Amino acid sequence: MDKNGRSDIAAFPELFGGMEQFIEEFGEGIRRTGFRLAIVAIPSSALLMFALSKAA
Repeated sequence: MDKNGRSDIAAFPELFGGMEQFIEEFGEGIRRTGFRLAIVAIPSSALLMFALSKAA
């Protein structure tokens, strides 16, 4: 099977036209998800530590 060279992007620019926008939107989604996860994880871990200290 032939290896694809690095010139594929230059040969077919229409296939990679929206790649930068996709990467930016995907990164923004990951950042947003991480922020929401932190908002939930920090108070819940504090609550868990409080509950465990009361149980002991």
